[in-house]
Amino acid sequence: MLGFGGHYSTKTRRYSTTLGALREVRREWRRQQRPEPLAIQHRADEDLAGEETVLVINELVFAGVGWHTSADAMLANTAAAQARERRQIAREELSTFYENS
Repeated sequence: MLGFGGHYSTKTRRYSTTLGALREVRREWRRQQRPEPLAIQHRADEDLAGEETVLVINELVFAGVGWHTSADAMLANTAAAQARERRQIAREELSTFYENS
């Protein structure tokens, strides 16, 4: 707030838009982003002659912790080492950039 005790944003109507107008534009944009409801809702007991039915069964199962094979562990460790190396190179490049500036 830089020591300013008042409201941090402007509320003037003469030089900028009002906060209410900004809220209304945001509401309208969010309404447009929502997916449209399905136009046709079939009842469960309605006859859907000739249409295929797809039965979806969802079940969450604990798959385990860690890597399944030593190859998975090697790939993960290699990726982590490369990420560390890239971060170190970026730090060195930035420090030399600021030293030369």
